[in-house]
Amino acid sequence: MMETISFSDADSIKQYALSHSDQDLILFGKNQLVAQAIKFMPENVVLCSSESLVTATQVSQTGFSGLTFASQYAQLVPISEPPILSLTRLQQAYHRVETKPNAFLFLLCDGYRAHEEMILTTFYFLNHRFKMIGGSAGDIQQGKTLLSLGTRRLTNLAIFFDLPAEVSLIKENLYLPTGKRMLVTKADPLKRVVYTFNGRPAAEEYASQLGISVAKLADTFIKHPLGKKLDNEIYINSPQKINADHSMSFYAQIIPNTFLEVLAPGNIEQILAHTRQQIDHAQLIFSIHCTLRNQYLLQTQQWPKVLKSLNQSATQQLGFISNGEQFNWQHFNQTMVLLAIKEKRK
Repeated sequence: MMETISFSDADSIKQYALSHSDQDLILFGKNQLVAQAIKFMPENVVLCSSESLVTATQVSQTGFSGLTFASQYAQLVPISEPPILSLTRLQQAYHRVETKPNAFLFLLCDGYRAHEEMILTTFYFLNHRFKMIGGSAGDIQQGKTLLSLGTRRLTNLAIFFDLPAEVSLIKENLYLPTGKRMLVTKADPLKRVVYTFNGRPAAEEYASQLGISVAKLADTFIKHPLGKKLDNEIYINSPQKINADHSMSFYAQIIPNTFLEVLAPGNIEQILAHTRQQIDHAQLIFSIHCTLRNQYLLQTQQWPKVLKSLNQSATQQLGFISNGEQFNWQHFNQTMVLLAIKEKRK
């Protein structure tokens, strides 16, 4: 059905893919490794750039890891630029699985084009309850991204799955509201820029909420991101930089006349325990972790706790570091989203 799989080099991937032509593979690796491997790949292999791989024992930057599954359970639909050009193919794929209780969409986006919201709006025709999960591809250390199907380079890819198993999609963030919030009074969503919060230059008001100077604000981005509340859920929107006019650029769109919560790290033990409770043990977990979440876990030396918790939750677990996450038709940052697969339905 679906299994985790790892390879040390491109030749091993090629040999496996050719000898398992009834399977498809989605594999993640460093951008340089992906660039070298693309020209050798059979048509049943998807390759995707990643800053790091999340394995059962460590966060690694060597080799390739990902998922393999029977081709009959998935429809792979490359998404053009602009995405609307792929509308008919996406609709056809969706209509084949729209009534299936464990169908879901797995989305891979180019993490450096800043087009995630535009891609999500292309799926306007889907039932809002249809499950979706995704990650923005990118290797932040090299500032590049590659996504491919066989030897063909893509910008974005939609995969519609219908697995013979129980499927759960779960979101976890390590931050909670502090009780402070700001009104977005001027913003350009397409540029992902906020000019003013509460009628003041964005950086100045943000710093004031934290009781610090603007000069120290950038150092707090990892610890105090912002979040929007939607249906009692927090979706994190991480600051990217402070601009010369004290406006601020973000990694996701922010809409004018909305409130953003100022966040702070929560109790990680309680948060991980809540996620384990939601999973309730799975056969397989595939997790997507934002690069900013990765930075926080590295700085606080808490990756071992996260890996232990994931290992306790599933027989197999694997994941990758992304440049942003998609879940519940939202694009956001500094979060983990995961796919949990349980035993076959009877």
